[in-house]
Amino acid sequence: SMADASSAAPAPVPAPAAGDDLGFYVAYLALFTMAIVPIYIGSYMSTKKTKHEAMTSKDAAMFPLYASATLFSLYLLFKYLSPEYINLLLSFYFLVLGIISIAQSARPFVEGFLPASFAQSPYHVSLFPIASLFGATNRDEWSNTFDKVDVVCAVLASPLGFWYIATKHWIANNIFGISFSINGVAMLSLGKFYVACLLLGGLFFYDIFWVFGTDVMVTVAKSFDAPIKVVFPKDFLELGVAGSKHAMLGLGDIVIPGVVVALLLRFDQTLKPGSSTYFKATYIAYIAGLLTTIGVMHFFKAAQPALLYLVPACLLTPLAVSFVRGETKELFAYSDEPEAEAEKDAAAAVPAAEKKEN
Repeated sequence: SMADASSAAPAPVPAPAAGDDLGFYVAYLALFTMAIVPIYIGSYMSTKKTKHEAMTSKDAAMFPLYASATLFSLYLLFKYLSPEYINLLLSFYFLVLGIISIAQSARPFVEGFLPASFAQSPYHVSLFPIASLFGATNRDEWSNTFDKVDVVCAVLASPLGFWYIATKHWIANNIFGISFSINGVAMLSLGKFYVACLLLGGLFFYDIFWVFGTDVMVTVAKSFDAPIKVVFPKDFLELGVAGSKHAMLGLGDIVIPGVVVALLLRFDQTLKPGSSTYFKATYIAYIAGLLTTIGVMHFFKAAQPALLYLVPACLLTPLAVSFVRGETKELFAYSDEPEAEAEKDAAAAVPAAEKKEN
């Protein structure tokens, strides 16, 4: 949806003021950690998913256009309407998403403390009858199944959500943001590497245009009071958790490269169980790209489009590794789409059946 596109769209990295060097280093060490840890955790969580809803090449090609339309719409809203009312509406939207995300992240830890019967009593909710009135045709997209464990996790996560709504504290914001990042990397799939190239290639130019060409990205990033970014106060050393001069990094600069890193980890494991060559190389490249972003921003004292540095790092690195290993064909042929896997299994079963008959 358009709202989902805005939550995933990258935000620029704002520049530090002169003289804030020590606070800058502390803040960006924190942001650096909050970027690389969710990618690592989410990537390995993605290998445990039995089914990935993959983005199509058409979706990838259109995503930068959808994101641009959403970004510019938000810019106009913030420019001509009261930001307080817009943020209030969006806050409740992200409150629901945040509680669901935190509950999903907490489930593996909470489940062990609950009776086994809690996971054996699923509930089914469907909004399809309502959605069908507006043209929806896919029942699965509007249906969800949950159990008592999910209910307990949601109840436990709710105080955090209401704390965020009541105070907009940066710690609550970051808990939501980290949870969104981990679940985004774990659950989203680009399906194929060439789809990743399409998506990141488009967002490469998207980020450059909206940061360097206009004030739209910076304005929205500063005005949009929602957990679509991780933040840390540059005046933390002086004021502690009460600090208010925040440095920020958009979740899009974590999740979008992160789903590519996760895709490469799954590709690694199809080549050889336990292998992580492509994952490690691209993960290290992401770290280098993020450090480059911070360094350039600090040197020029200006906001930087992080994807300008992260996209080449996350695409050229696996291409280079595949070229050296002679696996470029395998890299572009890989797919973790459920349909493709089913077709592959069916195709493999035909020769086996013919051989058995003979």
